[in-house]
Parts: sequence; structure tokens; C-alpha cells
Amino acid sequence: MDIAITFGVILLIFFGMKMLIQRRTQKSKGNEIDVSILDDETRSLLTKEKSILYFYTQTCHACKTQVPIIDKLSEETKLVQKIDLSKNMALAKEFGIMGTPTIALMKKNIVTEIFVGFKRENFLRTYFNNL
Repeated sequence: MDIAITFGVILLIFFGMKMLIQRRTQKSKGNEIDVSILDDETRSLLTKEKSILYFYTQTCHACKTQVPIIDKLSEETKLVQKIDLSKNMALAKEFGIMGTPTIALMKKNIVTEIFVGFKRENFLRTYFNNL
């Protein structure tokens, strides 16, 4: 019985943290991003009507699973920028990112949608096409 209670508490903590990360990240939705902290390539991308910013870290397992989908969207649209947060923590703070992978759908330099965790290709494609 003690094992079941311990397991339940661990699951509760895990899902509670996941919900907290999702909620805090959603606060950046609708915000205009300070483009002065971006590199030239990313700043140029944000001049387009819509774009995708993919935030990852080298050690993130879910990020490694997400990369093939991001690469496919990048090849098709040329509107995707991958950003390694381990090299640019200022961007994590600007976007309110607390977990990776995080995908921000942008209209110019405004965050229209932001997703934390692995997302399937059809899900991303649908949201991106509806921007």
C-alpha cells in the first residue's frame, strides 16, 4: 500500500510540474518579442509574415525526437529557426521558456502560439497553416 501511495504522489508531482510549466510558458502568448537579443538570421526570419521558432537543448531526449519533424517543416517552408537554449539563456527568459522542446509560432515578432513538449507533425502543420 505504501508503494502505491508513493507512486501516486510522484505522479501527482510530475503532472503538477508539467501543468505549471505549460501555464507559465503560455504567458508569453500574444507578447511582442524584443528582437535586439536575437541573432541576424532569426531577426530576419521574424520579418516574414509567419515563422516557427524551435527551442531545444542538446541533452533533451524529447528534443531529439522532435528534430526530424522540425527539419521536415524547415525544408518545406524555409520559415523555421532552431535555437539551442543552452547557448542563449536570454532567449529562454524573453520567451518564458521553462522546458524543452518548446515551439513558438510567430506572426512577425509576436508569439501567437507556444507549445511545450513533443508535438506531432500534423498538429504543428495545422496550427502553422492556420496562422
